[in-house]
Amino acid sequence: MHWKNGGFLVLAALTLALSACGGVVVPRGDATLNGTVVDATTGLPVQGAKACFVYNGNVSQLCDNTDANGEFVLQLLPAGDHAVQVHKGGFTVARESVSLTDGAATTVRIALNPGLSSGELRIVLSWNADPRDLDSHLWIPQGSGYDEVYYRSKGNCDAAPYACLDVDDTSGYGPETITVARPQTGVYSYAVHWYAGTGSWAASGGTVHVYDASGLIATYTAPDNAGEPGAGGLVWWYVFDMDGGALLPKNTLSSNPPQTSGVASLGVK
Repeated sequence: MHWKNGGFLVLAALTLALSACGGVVVPRGDATLNGTVVDATTGLPVQGAKACFVYNGNVSQLCDNTDANGEFVLQLLPAGDHAVQVHKGGFTVARESVSLTDGAATTVRIALNPGLSSGELRIVLSWNADPRDLDSHLWIPQGSGYDEVYYRSKGNCDAAPYACLDVDDTSGYGPETITVARPQTGVYSYAVHWYAGTGSWAASGGTVHVYDASGLIATYTAPDNAGEPGAGGLVWWYVFDMDGGALLPKNTLSSNPPQTSGVASLGVK
């Protein structure tokens, strides 16, 4: 059989795609994905994590390993809504959605969750570059009241209230992480406070991942709203309650926290 040069090149490109992607055919595009992978409990870069492009729900072998800065680059990707999956031993596998545009570079920041022991729980908040600062707040039941874990009262994972703020991010993206080392009897409440920045909750990219020893158990995304957050506005995102290990979704916006809080308004930390 005789092939014109164009047909031969198409066949060669298809064969290369099949071989390189382990059967997952990824059409070549002109989009780039730049990523940074950090430890959810420290905010520090994770070196040697493997980031792979996910096409049509399938993990391809278009991959890159993170460098000393936790950075990876995936190039010549097709435009559209896709995902990237990141894994490294000792961490929970993470998969994040990405929207790619031909001729443009998209940036993503991924927080990897270190494995947990039985009974432990971890709440990881992430968001976009703006708003500059979102804050995690966890209310832990204590007798007839609550202990609040947040940036002014970071708690303790080795003693009461057996919950602690691992990371407080103030410059965009997160992660902002709270670990519950030993669940207490009663109902917990978790909410996010819009501390500083512009835009809306819907555009914030606010995402909360909840993990236990089995891995990722729940994901919440910030709801849409008609107005912009601000002093006296919808500055609280009430995400969920937890009772006896069961998560009770709320996912509502309000001008007030779900429980009494030590912080009442926007300001400078």
